[in-house]
Amino acid sequence: MRTGDPLNQNPERSERSFRERFFSLFDRNYLARTLAYVLVSLLAVGFIFYIGYHLVDQFEPGLELVDAVTKTVATTVEADAYIFRSEVPVYASNCWSGSVTAAVADGGKVSRGGKLADVYSASAPEIESRIAEIDTQIAQLRKHEGEDRSVQSTAGLDAGIFDTFYAIASDCAAGKYGNAIARRVGLLVDMQKRAVLRGAVSDYDTQIMALENERDRLKSQLGQNLETVYAAQSGYYYAEYDGYGEIFSASLLPSITYDEFLALTESEPDPGDGRLSAGTVLTDYRWYVACPMSKTEAAEFVDRVSCDVEFLSAAESFTMTLERIVSQVPGDRAVVILECGVVPSSFDFTRMQKVLISTEEYTGFELPLTALRVVDGMNGVYVQDGVTIRFRRVNILHETDDGTVICVGNPTENAAIREDVRVANLAARDSDVTYDETSFGTYYWIEENDVVVVGGRDLYTGKIIG
Repeated sequence: MRTGDPLNQNPERSERSFRERFFSLFDRNYLARTLAYVLVSLLAVGFIFYIGYHLVDQFEPGLELVDAVTKTVATTVEADAYIFRSEVPVYASNCWSGSVTAAVADGGKVSRGGKLADVYSASAPEIESRIAEIDTQIAQLRKHEGEDRSVQSTAGLDAGIFDTFYAIASDCAAGKYGNAIARRVGLLVDMQKRAVLRGAVSDYDTQIMALENERDRLKSQLGQNLETVYAAQSGYYYAEYDGYGEIFSASLLPSITYDEFLALTESEPDPGDGRLSAGTVLTDYRWYVACPMSKTEAAEFVDRVSCDVEFLSAAESFTMTLERIVSQVPGDRAVVILECGVVPSSFDFTRMQKVLISTEEYTGFELPLTALRVVDGMNGVYVQDGVTIRFRRVNILHETDDGTVICVGNPTENAAIREDVRVANLAARDSDVTYDETSFGTYYWIEENDVVVVGGRDLYTGKIIG
């Protein structure tokens, strides 16, 4: 009787076929073919990924670009400025108290024997201050009343008024109330000029007349006119005197030493003989500022003929020339003395003020430091040239503290390189050879309006960027 699988009539043969198939898997030829197939498949997949990666990289859309536009940047030094003048203080002859009202605007030229001020019996600092403010407004309005209003617009005044409002708010927020008050008169004058231009009032004469009437009303509140003060010599009159005229005298500057200057800064003002002060007369149009700083900062002034000095509290700037530099010996400090040849009107001559001095100017393309690259030992940047990028050389003039550089190109050398390229391509016009600047082992310099690539990865000349 037969037993087993009824469906398998020949079990011995089946077992033999299975063994043959199993052992055939270890056949060398078969394994080689299978391994080759797997390797080819892996290489194909890897090649596809490689091509895709570089295509995506070449058409990367996230490049940050900036235009190369010429700009002038000034380096500055912030310092304390001590003001030196040639001046003669003015006192009332026989009055020890009362109110002084100036007859001449601050900075106004006076002749010997000319009227400077009136002294009144009532002591009212608030009224004196308002009268001085009115006189300043009248002087500034008279300076502008002859201007042709047909060519003026309120746009500039509106911008100035907004800037002054913003500056006053900033000063108040920072606790600089003196600075805010100093800007008040200029703001009022601009608002009055704007009212004239917009037709809210008829003309400057109306504004001036209203201010003069207010001044007369205020003077009537000061009581009896005790004395009129006259100028002992000609010069430029200022209604405020701080008692430092002989201490910070311009006559000391030609021979002053560093230690002598320090001693002056610790001096107390001269209280006078008790008589009422009626202001001061500047006997020379030249005045000076002495600014203590490090010798490193002072060295930046050595080769400069002039510089711009901004008085931060007064929000005014003057062009000044270098008078001399006084060095501390021994030591690492110095005093830079600058001269101004303009007598300003309505200027706050507070004896010590913060100033910002422009020490050097650089003109070129202002670019982020991150845009700089070094290719073949040359400093430069990548720029967009159609759908590709190219390398451009730069000459770095100055690096700022805010992460930018001022750099320039070389238009003359660019023109010479372009001529070499033109001549080479003209000679090779019958061949398939094409020349560019790299054919001569160099690169063009950066030029105006080049589109500079600020950030990006895997940058190189000829890369497609979209």
